Amino acid sequence: MFNKGRPGLPKVLFLALFIIIVLLPGCGRQAAEIDKPLPVVTAQEVLLTENAYSLQTTGVVEPWEEARLSFQVPGKIQWGPLEEGAVAAAGEVMARLDDADYRAQENAARSELEMAGVEVDRTGADLERYEKLFSSGAISQKSLDDARFAFRAADARAKQAASGLRQAELTVEHSILAAPFSGKVINKLANRGEMVSAGTPVLVLAQLNPVKISLAAPANEIDMWDEGAGAWVDAGGIPAAAGSGSEEKIEAVVHKVSPGAEGMTGTFRVELKVENKNLEMRPGQVVKVDRQVKTKTGLWIPLKSVVSRGQELKYVFVLDPSGPLVRQREVKLGPVVEDRVEVVSGLEPGSRIIVLMAEDLRDGDRVEVK
Repeated sequence: MFNKGRPGLPKVLFLALFIIIVLLPGCGRQAAEIDKPLPVVTAQEVLLTENAYSLQTTGVVEPWEEARLSFQVPGKIQWGPLEEGAVAAAGEVMARLDDADYRAQENAARSELEMAGVEVDRTGADLERYEKLFSSGAISQKSLDDARFAFRAADARAKQAASGLRQAELTVEHSILAAPFSGKVINKLANRGEMVSAGTPVLVLAQLNPVKISLAAPANEIDMWDEGAGAWVDAGGIPAAAGSGSEEKIEAVVHKVSPGAEGMTGTFRVELKVENKNLEMRPGQVVKVDRQVKTKTGLWIPLKSVVSRGQELKYVFVLDPSGPLVRQREVKLGPVVEDRVEVVSGLEPGSRIIVLMAEDLRDGDRVEVK
């Protein structure tokens, strides 16, 4: 009796129940999406700037000047050579040969010069007398010519004797080995009492103030080592200044850059000039070299802001000026310098890129900018 007048009621109830079952999950998801917090991102404005970075490498200390010193005459070493580590001023005697024989030769040459001088005086006086006699007609032309020839010969012998004396004096001088420049003896190659021939190295003298720092620069960095540019040297705890008590980097200057690559390495030799007043830096010492380099002006962005899709596709997220949402922007990248990379195309100055982002960030997402 109760359901007799409403035959469609069960169907209506079934349909309403079905609609509720279908719509309830969707409403839950929509509510969840509404309640889900926006991803927090950090943005940075992109500007045209220079990118400064530190170019670090190692170098080897070398003497500013080095000479293998030897006597110019043979002989027996009578005194010296100076010991390794000895410091010599320019012109200071470093070794000496037994010069007794050379001094005897010098004395003999001086005597020959005196005898030649006497002969010049005698023939000169004869020539003067013969000229007077010839003018009075007392002697013939031949006698006068003979007197002139005798004087010229005596004068030539005197000049030859003077040259011989000078050579003997030089031999005595060359028996002394003097420092051509101020430096330190870094190698002793002979000892007192030894016989040495002319040209045989006796010791090695090195100029250690200033010193050279030599390093090898690859071809792609050679333009960063301009002559005259500044650099810093870390000599491993050596104070930057005498009495400073601080272990700081020492200022250096790029002195010379090789015009061509060396050997099979393809690297270029770069020499730095460094003051070494207290001679703390020693030849062969390995030091750290730091040079601050500026790149060309460009759009430099943090590497962490770049998202990759394979090898070719690189993009960044850019804040949309119209609202707090992000747009994916494909970019073409240039050189990488430390933690920054240059954007060659795809971005304009003034754009605000996302630097720190959520991993699941997508094009068109609304964000909260920190």
